[in-house]
Amino acid sequence: MPLHYFIWNGTNTQDKHIQVANRVPVVRPEERVQHVTIPGRVGELTVTEGDQIYNSYIQTAEVAVDGKANVHEAENWLKGEGLITFDTEPNRQQKARIIGAVTLDKHSKNMDRYSASVQFYCEPVKSDPDEEDIEVTESGATITNPGDLNAYPLIKITGSGQITLSCGGNVLTIPECTSGWTVDCENEWILNGSTPLGGVCSGAFPVFVPGVNTLAFTGSITKLEITPRFRYL
Repeated sequence: MPLHYFIWNGTNTQDKHIQVANRVPVVRPEERVQHVTIPGRVGELTVTEGDQIYNSYIQTAEVAVDGKANVHEAENWLKGEGLITFDTEPNRQQKARIIGAVTLDKHSKNMDRYSASVQFYCEPVKSDPDEEDIEVTESGATITNPGDLNAYPLIKITGSGQITLSCGGNVLTIPECTSGWTVDCENEWILNGSTPLGGVCSGAFPVFVPGVNTLAFTGSITKLEITPRFRYL
């Protein structure tokens, strides 16, 4: 039987000499809803908090370490927040934080083996760790979103002057663009390097809906370099 593993912040448990005993399940997150009781009405009214809003959840991995000398290193590694990939979904990663104490107790008095339960508080949306950037040089290019949810890309612009970007029914206008600016559609920022610029655009930021999208633009754009940020459940 193949060994289970997880990858925490880019490092595999196998590289840390940590064994994972259990198969961590693949979870479909719970949609965030409220159940409202209305006097005189049979049953309850279910109200969603918003479109594509889901709850975080806990995943538990049972780990073991051989040798007391390795315990301290393992406990120092298994902390904080970052990105987690479980072997049950090797092409997905998600943001998570390790919660609770990670205490490696001796498994048996006759064995130099220590075990613990590690709890990951996982955000519900996953991404592809091997996702590649997309380069667009012509208006009207089609981009297919293979994910389950809307994606809010990062778009680096080569060009200048007044430009518009449109996709997913949204149109964004930048009256005076400079080559090298980046459109962060998730945070709704225009960035000059890593610095957000205020008051330089109008309209709605482009979005890639699941399925086929058409990305159009006007103005003196010669190239768009896109990190699509496709999202999966």
